Amino acid sequence: MTTASWNEISEAEHFVQFCETDAFLINSVSEFIGTGLRAGDAGIVLGTMPHRESLEERLKGDGLAVAAAHERGQYVSADAAATLSKIMVDGSPDPGRFVEVIGSMIMRAAQGRSRVRVFGELVALLWADGNRAAAIRLEELWNDLARTYSFSLFCAYPMQGFGRGAYEAEFTEICKQHSRVIPAESYAALTSPDERLRAITLLQQKANSLEAEIAERKVAEKSLRLSEIRYRRLFEAARDGVLILDPETRKILDANPFMEDLLGYPREELIGKELFEIGLLKDMSANQAMLRELQVKNCIRYEESLETTMGKPQEIEVVANLYDEGEKSIIQCNIRDITERKEIERRKDDFISIASHELKTPITSLKGFTQVLQRRLKKHADQEALRFLAIMDIQLNKLTNLINELLDISKMQQGKLDYREEYFDLDALIQEVVENLQAGTSTHQLLIEVRTAVEVFGDRDRIGQVLINLLTNAIKYSSEADMVLVCASKDEENAVVSVQDFGIGIAATHHEQIFERFYQVTAPEEKTYSGLGMGLYICAEIIKRHQGRIWVESSKDHGSTFSFTLPLQMYHARASGNSSVTFPLKRGRAT
Repeated sequence: MTTASWNEISEAEHFVQFCETDAFLINSVSEFIGTGLRAGDAGIVLGTMPHRESLEERLKGDGLAVAAAHERGQYVSADAAATLSKIMVDGSPDPGRFVEVIGSMIMRAAQGRSRVRVFGELVALLWADGNRAAAIRLEELWNDLARTYSFSLFCAYPMQGFGRGAYEAEFTEICKQHSRVIPAESYAALTSPDERLRAITLLQQKANSLEAEIAERKVAEKSLRLSEIRYRRLFEAARDGVLILDPETRKILDANPFMEDLLGYPREELIGKELFEIGLLKDMSANQAMLRELQVKNCIRYEESLETTMGKPQEIEVVANLYDEGEKSIIQCNIRDITERKEIERRKDDFISIASHELKTPITSLKGFTQVLQRRLKKHADQEALRFLAIMDIQLNKLTNLINELLDISKMQQGKLDYREEYFDLDALIQEVVENLQAGTSTHQLLIEVRTAVEVFGDRDRIGQVLINLLTNAIKYSSEADMVLVCASKDEENAVVSVQDFGIGIAATHHEQIFERFYQVTAPEEKTYSGLGMGLYICAEIIKRHQGRIWVESSKDHGSTFSFTLPLQMYHARASGNSSVTFPLKRGRAT
């Protein structure tokens, strides 16, 4: 490089000089450092003792007051081997020590100066010792440091260190780590002009390829830096708490400021802790179950209560995602404070409960008066008036059912829904419900296929409520069909009840949400059905209370099958004649 070229060195330049002689190296370094010192830049030299002494002699010979520059902190000279010993741990450069030693050196030199120029032989020493992986890692750390500190770096390698073909990959990697590569000063081994021209042409081709790769790498690194900056800004400014966890140790790797405010811990105290240590997932079995589910699904959501360091109770929603981040995985937990939302929901439930109770009294009175009028008008044979009263009675029944559903939901939310548990004949309950509904419908035939032969333990009325809801829905959403099938069976663990219709069906996208409160399946092209979307939610809560599960199997235009289970810890067939009873199942009478 010429003197003009040394003047054109920009910040964040990282170039490498391959040299065959010390004289050529000293000449290049003296121009690099000397040009900077004359321009008022700071110069840092991390070299071997012979090279530092030769360099200072050369700088003095060029008219530079090296001692004065050293006195005012503009010129810093340090032994490469001694510096290397401060940053190495177990044969590899330690990132933290590197930043602490080299970063602080650059920061001090930069005070009051626009630029810092650094010449380093740390990598050359590692390469000479045969620690090639550490040399390449150190080059990477220099590049990482350039993202935080502003400086230009000149590295040097003796060309004889790359005399073997086995080093080609490492040589290429070292070149890739630099923004500019300066070739060795001699190619005297090439004896003829033609050989030299051929060699130069080949080197030009390789250099062009290398430069193209470096240019692409710079673009990619710039894009990555911008992406990292954007992510960090979002991370710091998020109005939800964010925790980053190590999936193996389950310890916190990072936390954003909102997490500090939510929990009352400074970030430094959160790092390295497990979730149960900060009040989250204290139940170790729940903790283990959550991690197992996350490994399978990669994303889970749950709600829980926690108590902050100030003793303040909080309701939170946690969405945890398992990501691959290069060669390792991380867990990102987004945590939202839903205390206010939960309080609003509680107030809403209280309002629904009060309003429903207040509505129930006048509805009961209206129904009573309707029945009185019906009896009186029968004596006068006023058929039209009786028809109107029958319609009124039907609508009052619908309103009563709606109010009862609202009351049930309110009680469920408060944990006050009454359950009168006893042993009852499941087959008989199904038969009774079907017969009652069949009497009220002429559009569908309700078919039964049951063979449980067991008595189950639970609230007979509530299980009947589930059956009524599922059968009513089956009739309602299969207006083009004329049949609904009710099946009941058992295995070693459960009694299973299914209600199958042959109606409009439910798209798979709705299957998980259909049991949520107030959820309704709607589409612009579909018919609108009456209701508030509470029935299936109530069914799900009742079955959950009985330690069973409920699900749907359906697809669009192919009907639906709603099923639920009632767990049987033990059961006895009716034919056994054994009168022993074991919770939660009792055998029926022998037949």
